[in-house]
Amino acid sequence: MTAAVLALWSREVRVFLRDRARVAGVLAQPVLFWAVFGFGFADSVSIPGSDAGYLQYLLPGMVALTVLFTAIYSTLSVVEDRQSGVLQAVLVAPQPRSALVLGILLGGVTLAVGQAVVIGAFAPVVGLQPGLGGVLVALLAGVLLAVTFCAFGFVMAWRLKSGRAYHAVMNVVLIPIWLLSGAFFPEAGASDVVALAMRLNPATYGVGLLRYGLAGVPESVPGTPLSFGACLAVSAAVAALAFVWATWTARRTP
Repeated sequence: MTAAVLALWSREVRVFLRDRARVAGVLAQPVLFWAVFGFGFADSVSIPGSDAGYLQYLLPGMVALTVLFTAIYSTLSVVEDRQSGVLQAVLVAPQPRSALVLGILLGGVTLAVGQAVVIGAFAPVVGLQPGLGGVLVALLAGVLLAVTFCAFGFVMAWRLKSGRAYHAVMNVVLIPIWLLSGAFFPEAGASDVVALAMRLNPATYGVGLLRYGLAGVPESVPGTPLSFGACLAVSAAVAALAFVWATWTARRTP
């Protein structure tokens, strides 16, 4: 089983890295958004309890955006492998379906967290000094977010029959999840309905955990009403449930 997981993991990473345009696009998108929105809304958005600029508030959101998009679209390979016949060959191999799920998820998590580190490296530029403990917390937040959305992407890719359908569904789901995660604007000041949607959004807790990490794990983070413990507990629970869901889904015929 270990050999199968490692083979699938290395394949996911190699396929991604060979596509230079895709690598450049995934890295350029959050940096461009960060610069445009950060400077464009700098005088329009205030963060309760903080004198920091909007660029600082927005950076963890861009890290989350990198993780979400990379994690989700890494599982598009499941659809492509089904169409090419590779998936059928993997399924008839004498390995448990959980090895397939774990290999694909490990590949997606590696890619998502690796690229998020590049975006997170801008933290000192906007005055964030996470320290070693904060960096470890931020990495954990990235891993938990990546596992959650890789697993969700796997479930959708297993059920959908074409790449076009996958892109259509993910575009409808992913953007609202990101916008309502506290990545783009704080919960304070939002309408009751929007604030409730943000609290019910599992990505909100992952973004909150990222904020704690990049801020050096203080007692509280401006713009984030959630506690560190709540962010960590919910993020871990959701990631575990998502992995179980993906493993259960893989037992069905694709």
